[in-house]
Amino acid sequence: MGIYSKWAYIKLNNSSDQKNWMMSFGFPRLAKLSVYKKTPYGWQDLLNLDESDPFSKRPIQDPQMYIPLELDFGENIYLIEYQTFANAPANIRVHTPENFLKESHKSLITNASLTGVIAAILLIVLVNLFFNRNSTNVYYAAWTFLFFLIVVDTAGFSFQYFWPEHNAFSGQFSIFLMATVPLFHLLFVRGFLQLKHYHPTLNKVYCVFICLYAMLVPTALIINSVYFNLILSTVVIPVFVYTCTWSSKQKGPGMRTFTFSLINHLLFLNIFTIVGASYGNLIDVFDITSFIKIGYLIEVLLFTIALALQHKSLQSRLLSQLQHQVHALNQTVNTKHQEVNDKEVQLKEKEEKLFTDLSHELRTPLTVMKIQVESLQYNIVENVQDSYNKLMTKIDELNTFIDQLMLVTDDKDIASLLNKVPTNARVYVNEVFQTCLSEGDPKTSKFSITNKLSDTVSITLDKQTIQNAVCEVVKNALRFGGEGVEISLNTHVHNDNLIIRIEDSGMPLSYEAHQQLFQPLFREEVSRSTLMGGKGMGLAVCKKIVESHNGKIESHNSLLGGLCIEISLPMDSRATTVLSQ
Repeated sequence: MGIYSKWAYIKLNNSSDQKNWMMSFGFPRLAKLSVYKKTPYGWQDLLNLDESDPFSKRPIQDPQMYIPLELDFGENIYLIEYQTFANAPANIRVHTPENFLKESHKSLITNASLTGVIAAILLIVLVNLFFNRNSTNVYYAAWTFLFFLIVVDTAGFSFQYFWPEHNAFSGQFSIFLMATVPLFHLLFVRGFLQLKHYHPTLNKVYCVFICLYAMLVPTALIINSVYFNLILSTVVIPVFVYTCTWSSKQKGPGMRTFTFSLINHLLFLNIFTIVGASYGNLIDVFDITSFIKIGYLIEVLLFTIALALQHKSLQSRLLSQLQHQVHALNQTVNTKHQEVNDKEVQLKEKEEKLFTDLSHELRTPLTVMKIQVESLQYNIVENVQDSYNKLMTKIDELNTFIDQLMLVTDDKDIASLLNKVPTNARVYVNEVFQTCLSEGDPKTSKFSITNKLSDTVSITLDKQTIQNAVCEVVKNALRFGGEGVEISLNTHVHNDNLIIRIEDSGMPLSYEAHQQLFQPLFREEVSRSTLMGGKGMGLAVCKKIVESHNGKIESHNSLLGGLCIEISLPMDSRATTVLSQ
């Protein structure tokens, strides 16, 4: 379907001595224009212009489309055939030479001023993009740049100054702008409102319309019309209405201004311009280019203010965090001198504590071993075999302690010590979470559990050690979360990995604390329980266990307010294949 012709039958009654008049159409360029005047001998062909004609063929060299008319005294009848690239009706007016000059100068000054304002806004947007590089700002910069080109094009400057010999290309350029600008507008709205995170259903609707607009860009260029784009812009109106309603209820910074800008877009662009003029003919006399420029100008100003408010809020939060960090740094500087003086004492105390702990753990087994050896040496034991058995038992205990002590400080591979078996992940995770529930007291803690695994997920692991690791994290949450701690246990599959996430509502940790959280002897002594079933397993041992399963354990602050520990374990390849199918 291409551009179709519109016809206008005009009857003018000239009661003045003025013969020379001008006729305007409200557009800088028409795909086709033919003017016929009725005479006693039939219709006289006065003017014919089409896409192949250059700018120099225009009878009046003005950015907007004007043609001269010579009106006889009395009744004058004209028949006009014209085509617009948006299939919109023209705003046909007749002017005296004086009024023509006034309107032409006014249009030139207005369009030039408007172009300058949009150029200044575009510069601000580009500067903002340079300092805040994200997809939303990229879409907004592209949308603003397209709006700038639309203003230049609808002002008539592009055809007159850029490619005056190529009217057909100028038409294709206009079609490309009108077909592309809604695409970036939807991308920007979707990104600003963060629909993917806050409204997934509406996000899917926007994605569908974005794909449809993208497919219609080449279609519009091929059929040389944006007719189908206008139909789609009409269909999207209910989506914008719902978006305005939903965004007006949000409490984020700049949301109210953003809602106003979207209402402006809906009113000026979708309703007045598209429905009212482009094909609905609801408005008889309508200057479509003026409404497009006014609507876009108001919208881009409101969008820019909304972005500024959003960035200001973000900067305020960053400034608050910076002030907090500066305050903390000031406290650090104030105590630095004391820390330096105490450093040697603290190191000495740590060394003494380490040797004290080691000697405490080693003294008892060594004393028993010494007594057993002396008894055997002087042959004062009644049962030699029993003494040998006791001696071997103490030696085993000592070896076990040394192994546990070196476990978290050595690069020793403990994978060979694990009893890994294929396990149904959903059933196993439920069992582990139930065990974790038994660690808490319903009066002082609150648990929430989410298990999104399917029955087809399989994973090979050592059941006891992974359960001990998860329970150790839960114990830490109960121990440090405070009275009434909330603990969230959930699991899901991501990138062929089983993710177990434990979150609590306790106090968040600093960046430095997260860097040391899984190091040995951090904040408290590492548990010396046995590998396969010990209680009170430290986070350093948890890290060792998870890594022995080729997994990862990470920490960050939770949305609940406290700590979030995330354990990632690779799934079996067979289970991954089933999930992909």
